[in-house]
This record gives sequence, C-alpha cells and structure tokens, in this order.
Amino acid sequence: MIKKSPELRISDIEEKYPNQWVVVDITEKDKYGFPVSGKVLLQESSIDLILNKIESFQGDLYTFYTGSIDGKVE
Repeated sequence: MIKKSPELRISDIEEKYPNQWVVVDITEKDKYGFPVSGKVLLQESSIDLILNKIESFQGDLYTFYTGSIDGKVE
C-alpha cells in the first residue's frame, strides 16, 4: 500500500508497522550515515510486493523489515 506519512523516527516506524517491510524516504541520518528518521512511502507484509513497486521511487531510500528475523520472512 502506498503511504504518505509525516516524518517519523525509525524506531517509531518499527512500532507503527510491526512485522512489515517498509520503504522510507530518509530525512535525517546520524553522524555515521545511518537513517534516523524519514517518511514512509510503502509498507507491505511481503518483500515481493515491495520489490514490485519500489522501482518507481527515487530518493534516498531505506528498505527494512520491522519484525524479528527468525529464519522465515515472507
């Protein structure tokens, strides 16, 4: 699902979208270059759905899974 969200901290995105794949347009990085905050562009339960849609986006994007990785990720 395509989302337009306000700027959120990465930790808040993880809480708001549990066990989801998320694509974030990064708005702030820490001194080491790691994402600190951004705007959610996409969130889906399956990485395949993300990969099918992400090609149309441009920018400084960060894609990650908000759940724990226990050997099985959809």
